[in-house]
Amino acid sequence: MPELLAPAGNFEKLKVAFHYGADAVYAGLDKLSLRANADNFTRDELAQAVEYTHAIGKKIYIALNIYFMPEHEARIIDALIFLADINPDGMIISDMGTFYLAKKYAPKVAVHISTQANCTNQYAAMMYSSIGANRVVLARELGLDAIQTIRKVLPDLELEVFVHGAMCIAYSGRCLLSSYMTAKGLGTQKDDETRSANQGDCAHSCRWEFFLKEKTRKDDTFDISSDENGTYILSSKDICMIDHVKDLIDAGVSSFKIEGRMKSILYISSIVRAYRYVIDCIQSGNSLDKADQVYQELDVVSHREFSTGFFYKKPYEYANIAGSAEYKRNTRLAGMVLSVGEKAALKIYNKVASTDKLTLIGKNMKTIKLGQVRFFDKNGNPTEEAKHTESFFGIFYDTDGNIVEPEEMDILRMESNF
Repeated sequence: MPELLAPAGNFEKLKVAFHYGADAVYAGLDKLSLRANADNFTRDELAQAVEYTHAIGKKIYIALNIYFMPEHEARIIDALIFLADINPDGMIISDMGTFYLAKKYAPKVAVHISTQANCTNQYAAMMYSSIGANRVVLARELGLDAIQTIRKVLPDLELEVFVHGAMCIAYSGRCLLSSYMTAKGLGTQKDDETRSANQGDCAHSCRWEFFLKEKTRKDDTFDISSDENGTYILSSKDICMIDHVKDLIDAGVSSFKIEGRMKSILYISSIVRAYRYVIDCIQSGNSLDKADQVYQELDVVSHREFSTGFFYKKPYEYANIAGSAEYKRNTRLAGMVLSVGEKAALKIYNKVASTDKLTLIGKNMKTIKLGQVRFFDKNGNPTEEAKHTESFFGIFYDTDGNIVEPEEMDILRMESNF
């Protein structure tokens, strides 16, 4: 059974990922992972997260995958000593200096080589394995045939690949565009600050809309293509391998990674449960009787046009999408069930009224359209709407008027055009 690995930008997202079917999560520590602007975890929170994860029989991996400079040495060592103490199931590393220090200060914690290290062949994988790596997160540039080659040479090395989410325009994330585009005089940064992708602070310059300028015509701009939405020459399509799970399993992939530590609870719940359902159906030999619902889940959250990345061929002709950067979606996160009882305790994320069109979603693709929700304030008084700044309770009814019993961590979604 391949592992389904989900992003966890904070403790709440970690719990949501596990509720909807993730086998493991990956999280960041302070500013030492490549998502410096994600919520990340404080050290106390991370210790609690590891304890919680192990208590429910799941796994957690900690990203420590920046490329560090000599002045970062003390911080890296301190972080490794901390990780050795809380004992996660693995740490994700790209820099060989960090690898060296990890073996010295946290020798019992498994090492996963980050996709940032750009492992594209069997010999690189053999080298990482020979010095003690337990897993390699393969570069996104590898096709299924290359993955099969690496698996044949290294039958015991864990191989992880990204199966859903953003596909970098540079070599698996190693990009200087962000630093250049945010340098003084070019971007909006103050003084000499830049936003380095390799230090965890990517400005996502490849998602910007670009025009050409000619040196002697400085006041003129020229479209690079004639698409009516503008030109996004560096903005790649998103990876989506939901229709190709069996091919990934057959190629020897150990872990299916969903991209998105900065993504929302709505994203995590929808994408994780969709992949969980498909993986379970394939493993059990059952038919995908909810295929239409799976595709709907993938469209609940905003995304670029989907592709299969590099898995089947080099996508020179179709990888870049010249489309609008505007994200459109018609589903909003309304609330989450914190505890169950006669009335469910709710955490409200966006103001919701009892007349709104709501859907209750849960694990195992549970999806129930609600006919009514009766809201109550913290004092037990009925109310017609719930706001995100206050505590509320609810009783749910389906479209036939029957009471619906939710589970803790189930989510309320609402229809909303925005």
